[in-house]
Amino acid sequence: MKASTREQRLDLFTHHLQELLNTPPGSVVVFEIPGRPLAYVQFERTPEGLKGEVCSGDWGPRRKARPLSPAMLDRLRAMGWQIPSRLRENNPSKTFTGENPSAIAEEIERIFLEIFLCPHNYTVRTEGVLRSRG
Repeated sequence: MKASTREQRLDLFTHHLQELLNTPPGSVVVFEIPGRPLAYVQFERTPEGLKGEVCSGDWGPRRKARPLSPAMLDRLRAMGWQIPSRLRENNPSKTFTGENPSAIAEEIERIFLEIFLCPHNYTVRTEGVLRSRG
């Protein structure tokens, strides 16, 4: 599934986050930019709510890594995301408990625009919610 306008993207994010909240812990959903494997935001269903992760860009072979700049990490921190000390081992993360999926959708939109510097007409895609069997 793909979405290219702000309204479509917010609907896509909200729909899949709401679906994720109704699945067993361990279920996940990933929102990504086609052709940019290091530009994604993912959420996992936990017993407490949802745990979000933003790709740090510091994965894979060094020559292909595109780490987030210190300024972008500071922006994420200002949005309440936890920045790990070793980005090659962990992504920035944030736990959402009892949150409104549409508010989280707005935050995802901000991340793609302000952190990954996507143009305002960017396209996002998802495979949808991958349900845990546990």
